[in-house]
Amino acid sequence: MEKLGNLLFELSSEERMTILTNLSKEPLKLSHLAQRQDMTVTETSRHLQRLTDAELITKDFEGLHRITPYGRLILSLIPSLGFVSENRAYFQEHDTSALPPEFVARLGELSSFTFNEDTITNLVHHMKILEESEEYCWTAANQFHLGSPPLIPEALKRGIDLHTILPTEVIPPPGFKPTEGVQRRTIPGFNLVLIVSEKEAVLGLPYLSGKMDHAQYFSTDPAFLRWCRDLYIHYWDRAKPMLSNPAGDA
Repeated sequence: MEKLGNLLFELSSEERMTILTNLSKEPLKLSHLAQRQDMTVTETSRHLQRLTDAELITKDFEGLHRITPYGRLILSLIPSLGFVSENRAYFQEHDTSALPPEFVARLGELSSFTFNEDTITNLVHHMKILEESEEYCWTAANQFHLGSPPLIPEALKRGIDLHTILPTEVIPPPGFKPTEGVQRRTIPGFNLVLIVSEKEAVLGLPYLSGKMDHAQYFSTDPAFLRWCRDLYIHYWDRAKPMLSNPAGDA
């Protein structure tokens, strides 16, 4: 823990983090770094020495400062901590225990997003994602989405690949008739909102109490899309085909 504490102290400096980021792009000499950092040579040299002592960077025989493999690895882990820190209020109230550890480690991929707390606006946006899908639209939720079934036949006619994941325990509303052509699977206790198309993705976590929060993250960013798509596949591969108690198109 002492080594970790020392590392976190070195990374707590905005100047040293900027230097590390610059060196991850290209090796630089002291004078060039100082100019790029808008700092004096003395100040820059002091920060470089601290980063060198921490084995995050090194200096070659030509006087070029380079990021080390260790430094590059550490830098790749920072975005996840940054995302969680910037959204600390959300994560103080929401349950991340359902997320597999490997996806928690990749939370930095969600850094580019739009956050919306309005339930109606979000539901309308969900339907918009389905309407605009050209290849696939995969949905997962803890309950039925009654507003979307009329759109399902239209999407199927366009050849859209439709998947739905719901909790095994979910009970269809009275008179609900699921549309044929949608692949459905269930997972016991499933409690997330996850929507993924080739264009956009949505993520929503439950409150710590287990109640679903309709405030959600939306993004068209490729990294965000990749994270959500990988997570969906993770759950889909572990879900079981629905054999009874027909689910809807969430």
